[in-house]
Amino acid sequence: MGANLRELRRKVQTVQHIRQITRAMKMVATAKLQRIQQIVQNGRRFQEELQRLLAHVAAAATDVEHPYLQTRDLSRAGVIIVGGDRGLCGAFNRQLMESALEFVGSQPVPVEVITVGNRILRYAERSGLEIVGSYEGVERPDDGRIAQIVEQVRAWYESGHVDLVQAIYARFETIMRHPMVSEQLLPLTPEALGERAEQYVEYIFEPAAPELLRELLPRAVEAEIAQILLGTQASAQAARMMAMSAATDNAEDMIVELTRHLNRARQEEITAELLDVVSGARALQS
Repeated sequence: MGANLRELRRKVQTVQHIRQITRAMKMVATAKLQRIQQIVQNGRRFQEELQRLLAHVAAAATDVEHPYLQTRDLSRAGVIIVGGDRGLCGAFNRQLMESALEFVGSQPVPVEVITVGNRILRYAERSGLEIVGSYEGVERPDDGRIAQIVEQVRAWYESGHVDLVQAIYARFETIMRHPMVSEQLLPLTPEALGERAEQYVEYIFEPAAPELLRELLPRAVEAEIAQILLGTQASAQAARMMAMSAATDNAEDMIVELTRHLNRARQEEITAELLDVVSGARALQS
């Protein structure tokens, strides 16, 4: 019985230590999420305004030619997979990788991959994907890796090495909702341009609309990639916060259950000792 009590006490202490760790990780994830959530919201407003401006200019520059607007015959595709650097966020990274593998498997041509996030890189290596670039996750808009990723993606497409660039990421909507998204980055689709000419009045552009559109298209791609990178990191922190919250709750439930077993075992041990004392006393009396 004594060994059983020691084992139960050891289990209670172990689960208490785990609860402390998960609670601390939940607090860290919450603090990081609060910081990056505001950045993502500001970036989303900027992107929406840029999209609105792009729609105005595209409506006036209907005959412009640009590599980002040209649909090519597909001979090689590129995928940028954006995930998290660390685990302990539930099935977040696994679901992203499943979406990526589903897209790669559906392509009739060779596919090259750029990964963002150490966990995604490991998944991609184990899956045997052709990796041409890998980066750590981005949590700040001034992170130099954003410019590096944008430069590689643009060179990837502009050189003609790939004819399609697909982004697979988690779109941050709310703390509880961050769906996995597979979205075409290049070439730009009419939906991405927001071409709804009938909704806009006629403007006079200086410089001319075609020239302005050629300058805006790379900026729009850069803003889209930055928003994808930052939004996915916010989603990863939200997933980690929720996972650590659930782990903390489970640990507390386990502590309650183990404490109940410990108290029952102590009562049984005390009862057994009392029975031994009473039995010994009766033996002496007889």
